[in-house]
Amino acid sequence: MFLYPVLSIGFAFVAVPLLVHLINLLRHRRTKWAAMDFLLASYRKQRRWIVLRQLLLLLSRLAVAALLIALLAGLVGGREWIAAIGGQTTHHVIVLDDSYSMQQSVSRGGANDDEESQASGNTAYDRALASVAALVKRLAADGNNHTLTVMRASRAAMVASGDNASADVAADLSAQTVTQDGRQIDRLMATRASSLRTDLVPAIDLASDLIAATTADSQTLYVVSDFTQRDWASPRRLAEALESADQAGADIRMIDCASNRGDTTNRNLAITDLTPSPDVWVAGVPVVVNVTVKNYSQREATNVALSASVITYGDDVQTADPTVTVSGEVQNLPVILIDSIPGGQQLTKSFQIFVNEVGTHVVKVELPSDALEIDNSRVCTIPLADAQRVLVIDGGDADAIGAYHVASVLDPGSQVRIGAIPEVQPVTMLRDVTVEQLARYRAVYLIDVPQLSRRAVDSLTQYVQNGGGLGWFLGKNVDAENYNQLVGGVAGGLLPFNIAPTLNFGTDSEESPKLVLGDDAQLLGPIATAGNGIFGLVNIRQQWIPAVPAMEELRNELSGEDSEVDENQPSNVRTLLAREDETPVATLHTFGRGRVVTVATGLDGSWNNWPGDPTFVVFLLQSNAMLFSGAAPPTSRLVDSVASVDIPGESYLPSVVLLPPAKEPPRLEIELEAEANASSIEISPRELIVADQAGLDELLMPGTIEWQRTGVDGQTTVLPVASVLNVGESDLARVSNAEVIRDLLPLEVEFLSPGDWGEPGGGGGMSTFLLILLALLALMLAVEQALAAWASYHVRPTADGSGPNRTGRTRRETSVSEMPRPAPRGRSRKRTVSAENRHEHEAGSTSAGASR
Repeated sequence: MFLYPVLSIGFAFVAVPLLVHLINLLRHRRTKWAAMDFLLASYRKQRRWIVLRQLLLLLSRLAVAALLIALLAGLVGGREWIAAIGGQTTHHVIVLDDSYSMQQSVSRGGANDDEESQASGNTAYDRALASVAALVKRLAADGNNHTLTVMRASRAAMVASGDNASADVAADLSAQTVTQDGRQIDRLMATRASSLRTDLVPAIDLASDLIAATTADSQTLYVVSDFTQRDWASPRRLAEALESADQAGADIRMIDCASNRGDTTNRNLAITDLTPSPDVWVAGVPVVVNVTVKNYSQREATNVALSASVITYGDDVQTADPTVTVSGEVQNLPVILIDSIPGGQQLTKSFQIFVNEVGTHVVKVELPSDALEIDNSRVCTIPLADAQRVLVIDGGDADAIGAYHVASVLDPGSQVRIGAIPEVQPVTMLRDVTVEQLARYRAVYLIDVPQLSRRAVDSLTQYVQNGGGLGWFLGKNVDAENYNQLVGGVAGGLLPFNIAPTLNFGTDSEESPKLVLGDDAQLLGPIATAGNGIFGLVNIRQQWIPAVPAMEELRNELSGEDSEVDENQPSNVRTLLAREDETPVATLHTFGRGRVVTVATGLDGSWNNWPGDPTFVVFLLQSNAMLFSGAAPPTSRLVDSVASVDIPGESYLPSVVLLPPAKEPPRLEIELEAEANASSIEISPRELIVADQAGLDELLMPGTIEWQRTGVDGQTTVLPVASVLNVGESDLARVSNAEVIRDLLPLEVEFLSPGDWGEPGGGGGMSTFLLILLALLALMLAVEQALAAWASYHVRPTADGSGPNRTGRTRRETSVSEMPRPAPRGRSRKRTVSAENRHEHEAGSTSAGASR
């Protein structure tokens, strides 16, 4: 096999020495000479030896010509020969970047694209696979022994996150000998770039460990990547990982698969977030969905059209259909138009959806095509329930004016539907309330309750930890000592802080401190956008304030300063509303799975006039939405996280069917069985990698996962789950090769283009077989010179510089009479020579010519 087959026609040059030899034979003239008898006798005696020397000389010249042409044509092969004499072994380790940025288009396949870019595919990952195939092809034709290891970054990152990280598990190919057919990479060539935001460091670390543990004459580490700024702008961690490979004795080479001649900055827009606004999420009530689009290019993007749709899973969708991409009913929404997104900026757009069916539904938003397709689509789920009951308990006056204000806002009557059904109960209910009783309510509002019993506190604590919502309105009847001991910030955590005696600012509105927005007022939606002026008519005449130690700790927490806070004290305290002196009036904090809203003033009208102001209605609706959504299931999951589904034994059978996302049907069906007495089924991508099970690539795709569960009554239902990308790979800005080489100093790295694997330095150096050919050429040249000197006649030098003749006398001592004389040319002296004598005469002439 030749690297340059065209030059193999030069083997015709081998015939040149043979032609020269024949031409020289034709140049001899027949000369009749009387001394020929002596020469013929000498020739007969030395004929075989002379012919052997001439034949060896001719063969050596033919061999020199053949070896020269073989070197110029790039003859490769001879694996069996080199293996017999013990050739060197080279270990090639390839770290393949398969993060989702490698799906970027580097060639559109248009008329202006060169043939090489079209042959290697339209994405950076296609080029990477073509480079690996080219390397294997070169190594298969080479004369050395080569072993190949290929490790994708996504697999290495997930394996490294486990307890027992192993390069053999993470590698697609682990130290496999390269064969002539190269079939060992067939499985790799069928892969595609992952949907993960991956880091190259775990893969390089595992590759370095493998290089250090492998015995080979030489080792080469190839890093195949798109060299985006996210990974390579500050490559300190990468440099440390590569240094380990360098210390293990590996040569480091880089393959840039995103480089394209004359390419410009590609416009890439990405949907970075799609979430429903915190709300009651009840069927028949509009839900606001927020979509965030970021422009990752430096140019302004104008007139961006977003297509949105709702995929409903009503009662008619009972089985998951693998012949379609989603089993639900798709309803297209009006196009969402964004006028302009400046370069490097993001913009959030809100739109409403309305679904009148109970169940979990999917919202999908898509961008037009650009340089990176995978981040142009995003989904989320919205679990819509029926109207939920809310418990309202007022411990104030007999007329329960505070409960009236809350109930009238949550259930205004007429045709307005909020999704909450308030149920007002007397304060005596709290004495013997149980968790089971509270679990029937989506939220609990306690208004100016004087005292709490230990049983009530325990039930409320368990209720909130399980995901319930609790709203406090602390009025004039509250017993501060009782609250601080049972639910204060240090004691129980249902309150964000211990409360201190109230402050009375009198009835003069001018002396009352102004109500302003807190640091986290954006959670209140419309109120935050209106500004502090919206509270111009609100007077807070009296309120509870945090105790002095609690106040200092709260301010330190909000400012980010360190403070000694008890472990039981609630964290994530957010100030929604405050006074001008930053004393909190309304706060929100999480407790277990639930949320708690605390308002440090009453609602009976004696401490403030807030219930009569329109801002109270908006505040209460936003607070109720936050309390409702605290127990709601997540609206999406990351593609590399554990996928799980609940199957309580009293409702469902312990077997489910999972249908992962797919761009085109049919979809893969994965049947899963729950463990004994388990109430849920989980599937982990990392465990699929370790076990080398099918379905991993499909599970890692973004889109809609569908769980098909079977009830104890035999009826099946479908539960959709939204799988989304981990944002971070959409920025396609790249660093130059020179910058990478500079930042990695003092490490020595070499950059190659995807087509340079077979060039010098790209395939592990010059083939040992070619080196052997070169050595043979030098040897044959030396042999040819020696044979040429041996086969020619050389006069032995004497003292005076003249050589002896055949008789042992010098030429000067030979008399004229002893010199042979030519025969007369006259016709009378002409003799006839037989054919045999003529042949011997010609042979003697040849020998004589050689002697001369």
